[in-house]
Amino acid sequence: MYRCTEAALHELTGENGCKDATPATNKRDPRDPLALPRRFNVPGSYVKNPASNAPLGSLALTLYEDGFITESDSHKDLHDLVKDGFERVRESDLGPVSFVASFDLIVSSKLDRLDECLDTGDVATTDPYWFALELDGRLEPCNGGRRLLELESTVPGLGETSLFAVEMAGARTTGCWSPGFARDVASYLFWRGATTQKEFLEEMDANEEDEEGYELTPAQYDQAFKFDWACSSSRALDAFGLLHALDHPDTTVGDVAEKVCEVLTLIDQGAGFPCAGITELESVYRGCFICWDPDDPVGRVLDDYLEYANQGSDGFTTLCSVWNVSTTREAFGEWLKSYRQGLKLYRALDQLLSLLDTRPTGETDDSVNQS
Repeated sequence: MYRCTEAALHELTGENGCKDATPATNKRDPRDPLALPRRFNVPGSYVKNPASNAPLGSLALTLYEDGFITESDSHKDLHDLVKDGFERVRESDLGPVSFVASFDLIVSSKLDRLDECLDTGDVATTDPYWFALELDGRLEPCNGGRRLLELESTVPGLGETSLFAVEMAGARTTGCWSPGFARDVASYLFWRGATTQKEFLEEMDANEEDEEGYELTPAQYDQAFKFDWACSSSRALDAFGLLHALDHPDTTVGDVAEKVCEVLTLIDQGAGFPCAGITELESVYRGCFICWDPDDPVGRVLDDYLEYANQGSDGFTTLCSVWNVSTTREAFGEWLKSYRQGLKLYRALDQLLSLLDTRPTGETDDSVNQS
């Protein structure tokens, strides 16, 4: 457990050094955590298949049938053909983003070093390919607290439901740093599993420790937020309530309600990406970051978590999703439909975060660097 980030960092990476640690040789911005060593040494975007081209041909044919490859691409070799097809899928269903992290799509007959930490006993082995998403570590924080309170005041339940939609869409795609998720992380990172101030004090008494030695307690964390639902949001509005909000005289309220409806509809339809659980490693990065305001403790928990992950890098991965897919046209076609639905949900999440951010247009914070 870290009582003080700087003290712990000095202890872990100081004169005696630490295996696999990344020493902070230069003074860093307080919000810039240590760089996490990458476990998977693979090129971004695409990994060429070292074996037969037959599986790639099946992928190319499906991409051609869906219009992402055309006759004008016939001069390209098969690897570049498939790579360009996937890039066009991303451009079509995701496009440029502002508040969600970019990622590389990795396509390969194997992922370097991944085989040593996979349990493939129940995985089909007929022409299998690995498809994986590796997150970029840079994030633009969404400061949504003020806007969420305005929405809650205007249409009771809309602020809470909007935060719920963000957290659900994040969980179904690449993960979300939010006040609630950060509180769960703080529980095991700082409070030894305690979830309330009472449990925390009992834990301190049992270990004969002083609460004053801790920079962040459950009570201090909760005091940074004006409403309980900031850390435990729920779907406060049903479908009728959201439809009613669409007709609100303030069109900006209707815009948020419309985007929340889109996000929740996609979730109800099963849109999303799988986690990286097949690796038996924890995904260290998450694809979006919504905080209450720049001074709340969410960013601080994020930074300390990444420092913690840096010291135990063998237990973490920069991959956020992993699929093992047969390259038959039928199986790959089904995967492609699912992947495209996940991209649409990720895009809707980005658009919702853009509507919730309260900074003036053109003004941005320094991006949170997860790497």
